[in-house]
Amino acid sequence: MRKKKICVVIGSAMNLHSLYKDQFKFLQENGYEITGVAPDGIEHEWLQNDGIRTKIIHLKRPPSPVNDLWSLLQLSWFFMFNRFDIVSISTPKASLIGALAASLTFQKKIMYTLRGRAYEMETGWKRKFYETIEKFVCAVSVKVFCISHELKDDVIKSGICKKEKIFVIGSGSSNGVDLIKFNLSLENLEQGRKVRKKLGLKREDLLILYSGRIRKDKGINELVLAFNRIALSRKNVFLLIQGKYDHFDSLTEEVLFLITKHPRIFQEGWKRNTEKFYAAADIFAFPSHREGFGNVALEASAMELPVIGFNVIGCRESISHGVSGLLIDEINSTQLEIGLVELIEKPKLRKELGRKGRCRIESEFDSKILWRELLNSYNNIIHDDN
Repeated sequence: MRKKKICVVIGSAMNLHSLYKDQFKFLQENGYEITGVAPDGIEHEWLQNDGIRTKIIHLKRPPSPVNDLWSLLQLSWFFMFNRFDIVSISTPKASLIGALAASLTFQKKIMYTLRGRAYEMETGWKRKFYETIEKFVCAVSVKVFCISHELKDDVIKSGICKKEKIFVIGSGSSNGVDLIKFNLSLENLEQGRKVRKKLGLKREDLLILYSGRIRKDKGINELVLAFNRIALSRKNVFLLIQGKYDHFDSLTEEVLFLITKHPRIFQEGWKRNTEKFYAAADIFAFPSHREGFGNVALEASAMELPVIGFNVIGCRESISHGVSGLLIDEINSTQLEIGLVELIEKPKLRKELGRKGRCRIESEFDSKILWRELLNSYNNIIHDDN
């Protein structure tokens, strides 16, 4: 029996690995042959070592006619000689280039994963321009997998996507959480202790963790400024920023200086396994200005960490205020500082939010349940000839 073929096109190798690695294995076990397409990165090697076929394409985030045309030609050439039952596209630039290349080469079916809107904070003609691109991608796709109920409702209301074409699985998210991997097992706790020892932390010291892309719209400016003020009066509080810098949306010079020079701010690069960092922390900071759905917030909750973030689209579905963490109404460092101080000063609240957060993940975001539903969606798309 011929294996069904899916090609996933996404804008970074980091996301290809972090958002799909275990999902790919599940799909392979259920009769699918997977190809992951993304720009260059060590993550290609990691996925290939796990038996996943990958393809490197040239893809730059900032708009560039020359670069974008080359990306389109390169991906179209690949699609001409590699046929798939479904081409799955996501993230802004990869979705546009992927949709064009798949359409031009008559790939059978396109599915768009709507992970959020990079233009969330834009207004006027610029927002209209990006919305037009989004409409095109939705129009050429047979189905749109949206990872957030609030986002789905908004794109339908805005006329960007037809109601009958778009769907959300369960309570949202694109991948759910691996409950076995992300838990307070003895192994994870031991790895967490090693991280704290490496950082020179004592038992009574409190560690705030951020994990993800390091750029302005992820709220790093607000987080670092809030921490800097907190650190003036609380000598046992530390901040660990773990992830990869995005230079197209760079931080302020003041914040870059603080990250480099502050004695209680630590940095770790992007790592393959992040469980040990969650296990080492006491609070998870997720101060993004906009999200599709915050997977790292779910992982932190699964590791029984209280999560703090801004009350914005995407974040307010991944963080349940008063259940798994705290949502801050205003996007500024002062309000974030107030919320962090509350968590720092109330250890019982931290423990309660962590416990309830884990229960919420178990009941609503088990990755295996989401993968089964996604598998059914893929099967239905392939077998639907309408």
